[in-house]
Amino acid sequence: MSRRQLLLLETLGVKMSLLKSVPAHLQLPVAVTCCWTRCSEPKVNLHHLKALLLMIVAGELHRITNEPEDNRIACNEFLKWKEEKLQNKDFDLDAAHGFCQWQCCLEMGLYLNQLLCSPLPEPDLARLYSGTLVHGLYQELKSTPSVENLFSSSPKMTELYQVLLNIVVSTVSPDFFQKKTEAKSESCRKKKASKKTKAVRRAVSETQCLRDVNRFASLSVDD
Repeated sequence: MSRRQLLLLETLGVKMSLLKSVPAHLQLPVAVTCCWTRCSEPKVNLHHLKALLLMIVAGELHRITNEPEDNRIACNEFLKWKEEKLQNKDFDLDAAHGFCQWQCCLEMGLYLNQLLCSPLPEPDLARLYSGTLVHGLYQELKSTPSVENLFSSSPKMTELYQVLLNIVVSTVSPDFFQKKTEAKSESCRKKKASKKTKAVRRAVSETQCLRDVNRFASLSVDD
């Protein structure tokens, strides 16, 4: 591996050994996706990642439609799904923000790659990203997780999707995508209990102060 390639991958926080199973023209987008997943703010969730990878696989499927029959079948099924499902989808601002961050990461990755005289092949940008598609996939994944099997009739595309997903997931901690609702609920309960305790203590303290300054306090009778 050349020094230029090493510098590029170190900047993106990815090792070349992870990318060896990825087609050469997708190595840069996958490395960028790993970087985006780790560093995005706010943090991306698994639906964001899966939608993005499905979009990348869809572009790859269109690129190889002249290959085996199962790829053509998968492509036709995908086009049918796209026509039926991508109509009148709600716009998710948070998702849009996350995908815009990915595009910015890709842009910077492309610039750095060009500055280093392209140690990694550049992707076909026309096939790589579709805003309408990635938003539609994201919305579908939230309501219909089975859309993840969109390319099941093409073993090659199914394997590619799984390889890409495994690579990106392997670069983050095991609990990175886990929901933390329970932890948040427990934290909220503790905060509420703490506030309640402080309020009670404050009320008791104020009552004591009033008793201290009350000149008739000595006449009070305890029940």
